[in-house]
Amino acid sequence: MAIARRRRRGRGVALIFLGVVAALAILAVAVPDHLKVAGFDTPNSQSSRATARLHGALGYDPEPGMVVLARSKQSFRVPAARAALGAVASQLTRDPGVGQVQTPYGPGGDDPLLLSHDGRGALVLVHFRKVGEEVAAPVINRIRAHVRSAALTLQYDGFDVGFLDDNRVVRQDLLRAELIAFPLLALLLVGIFRGLAASTLPLAIGGLSVLGTFAGLRLLSQVMNVSVYALNLALALGLGLAVDYGLFLVSRYREESARRGPGTQAVRATMSTAGRAVLYSGATVAGACAALLFFPQPFIYSMGIGGVLTALLSAATALLVVPPLLPLVGHRPQTGRWLGGHRAGRESDPSTSWWYRFSHWVMWRAIPVAVVAAALLVAAAVPATHLKSTFLDSKALPPGLQSRTVADAIATDFVPHLDFPISVAVPPPLARPSPLAALEERIAALPGAALVSEAQRAGDGSALLQVLPTNEPLSTRSQGLVRDLRRLDARLLVGGRIADFVDLKASIRTQAPPALALVTVLTLIVFFLLTDSVVLPIKALLMNSLTLFAVFGLLVAIFQDRLLGIAALIGFNGPRAIETSISVVVIGVTLGLATDYSILLLSRIKEAHDEGERTEEAVALGLERSGRVITNAALLQAVALLALVSSRVFLVQELALGLALGVAIDASVVRACLVPALMRILGQINWWAPRSVHRLHARLDASAGVATGWMARRRDGPLPGDG
Repeated sequence: MAIARRRRRGRGVALIFLGVVAALAILAVAVPDHLKVAGFDTPNSQSSRATARLHGALGYDPEPGMVVLARSKQSFRVPAARAALGAVASQLTRDPGVGQVQTPYGPGGDDPLLLSHDGRGALVLVHFRKVGEEVAAPVINRIRAHVRSAALTLQYDGFDVGFLDDNRVVRQDLLRAELIAFPLLALLLVGIFRGLAASTLPLAIGGLSVLGTFAGLRLLSQVMNVSVYALNLALALGLGLAVDYGLFLVSRYREESARRGPGTQAVRATMSTAGRAVLYSGATVAGACAALLFFPQPFIYSMGIGGVLTALLSAATALLVVPPLLPLVGHRPQTGRWLGGHRAGRESDPSTSWWYRFSHWVMWRAIPVAVVAAALLVAAAVPATHLKSTFLDSKALPPGLQSRTVADAIATDFVPHLDFPISVAVPPPLARPSPLAALEERIAALPGAALVSEAQRAGDGSALLQVLPTNEPLSTRSQGLVRDLRRLDARLLVGGRIADFVDLKASIRTQAPPALALVTVLTLIVFFLLTDSVVLPIKALLMNSLTLFAVFGLLVAIFQDRLLGIAALIGFNGPRAIETSISVVVIGVTLGLATDYSILLLSRIKEAHDEGERTEEAVALGLERSGRVITNAALLQAVALLALVSSRVFLVQELALGLALGVAIDASVVRACLVPALMRILGQINWWAPRSVHRLHARLDASAGVATGWMARRRDGPLPGDG
């Protein structure tokens, strides 16, 4: 009866689990359709207030969301070509989502800026009634489907058009990344685990956590703006963390099985040690990603939400789903060369391990190894001193898309920077004829101002002025022009894409200190709970900082300086700069992943030290027991991230390669060389803490033990696979 009862209960749990997976899959399957396209604007900034004020006064978006490039076989100065262009403008005006259409031959007079140098190209600027890439999408689709001309060739560009195309590319690239990552990970896992059943466990954890994250993002999109780019991070991070946790738990179970025999006792020992490390790791990665929630830009905080959900779900899935499966998938005591852990007889003779011998080699030469490793990281970081940040423009789109082609044509065939005007909202007191004329003269005299448009009057008495920059739109001088315009009169509101960039950087500078403070405090707390030391947490922060600086130095060398030929190898076609928002995400997630590997290593070192080993021997045993696991986890994490490098969107390429570099640097130079060398140099100082702090740790550590210990307990008999 008891056996039948357990079988019925097991079938019930299995059905509930399958039901949860099915529900998550239903929610997750259409998640890209529910997420926002962009999310790079800074709410409540001066540029957003300028757009809102002008939109309210004019009744349409002051910046054109669509640019129609019309080409004719004859000059547009010929009446027939001009009439064909007027017919196109009439079709555009009839769309209910269009608020204003500007052509070279408008009712307010001719605008030669909208004609190409050869006269056979013309631009039609389309202003939408509502502001935002999402509300513009159906209007753009209607125009593309229905606006036609027998005499003209029509192509479409514009900020909203570009993001709509970008969204489609992101979806396609995400699917391709999944098709690349899953088979590669599956093959590598089979080789690492030496068994099909065990190798499917990390993929199952990753698939479930990714599904859960996608479902969570879809639900959150009903009440807030969530960027579609968060899906890329959720996919790579979910697979990577699942591999980390799956490797760590299964390898530890096999080790405990060799000591205690397979079954309940080995599971409990695994969960009380490796399970606790997974708990700390998931909390730390989630906390590092939570720092991104300090930033108001939807793109950045969406990445934070995706990272938090993925980390928590990966840890929860590993801790709740894996324990009852360990006796089924981790029954082999012989782990093979890749996975590591203890082979038969390994405990009595750890010197047979390559990692054990290597760690002693490092510690015997601790000072020169530490100096060389630190020098390598500093050398890698040097290019970051001339990092150039950028913002989204037409170069964010891959070559070959019509919107990118049109943007390139506008840059060469028309007045430079025509698609990057600076908008100035002039309030009624300054919009009267005399003050407005004086203001236009002052603006025209500013350094970097190429052209000032004629004032466009609004119904509330205000006016819109547009200023074309002389220099590259996102250059330091063009940003300086925005600041000069704002200093002219405090009543002016300056907007446009260049102003968006200025406000984005200002917002990041403001929010970075509290975000970094959160990561710092959380890292110190987690490492203190893990190690019962106040020295090791500080050292971990320093190591993570070195990793981060090295990552940014390499990103600058690869994407900005185009060294090593890597940019060409991966088909990178973005600007010679690092996108500002991506920099913030790379910082947050890299710090989280670096802490993940620190926890996996230090948890084993701490165990050996608690068993009475000297610091040197504890470090050697810790590396011997976790070295292969961390190396394999880093390899698989890098595979998951590098699958995203195949994306055609330069934002995703910079993000994926940056995170992959962080994983590789941290698992090799830092964890394998710098950490053991520094621990050898510091010796017993590594474990120092005041007595009162030791007592606090004992109380907190007991609570953490309760959180993981219950997951391995059974009330109704042995676990599957028990003897």
